Amino acid sequence: MAVDEKQALIAKMLKLQHLFELQTDEISQEVVVKIKQVVDRLAKKRIQGANIEPEVHPVSIFIRDQMLDHHYQITAEQRDALFDMEEAAQEIAKKFFISFPGISSL
Repeated sequence: MAVDEKQALIAKMLKLQHLFELQTDEISQEVVVKIKQVVDRLAKKRIQGANIEPEVHPVSIFIRDQMLDHHYQITAEQRDALFDMEEAAQEIAKKFFISFPGISSL
C-alpha cells in the first residue's frame, strides 16, 4: 500500500469532518470526534493495509445508525464525502488482499 493512498484517505476523512463541523448539533459533533480519533490512529505508521478499513468502518456505521435510529439527516455533500471515504478505505483493503499469494482477483 502506498503512503499516498493512506494520505488520500485521510484527506477524504478531513473533508467529511469539515462538513460535519459546520453543524452544531450533538450528533454532528460526535461524528467530528469519531473522525478525529480515526485520523489520529491512521496517522500512526503502524496501521496499514487491511487494518485501515476496520478503523474507518465504525464512523460509517455510527452515521448510518444515527440516520436510522434518530432520523438524523445528512446533506448530499456529506453523503458523497462519506461514500468517497468508504470507497477509499475499501480499495486499500482490496489491494492489500490481492497482493497475497493464492488469492484470486476475480
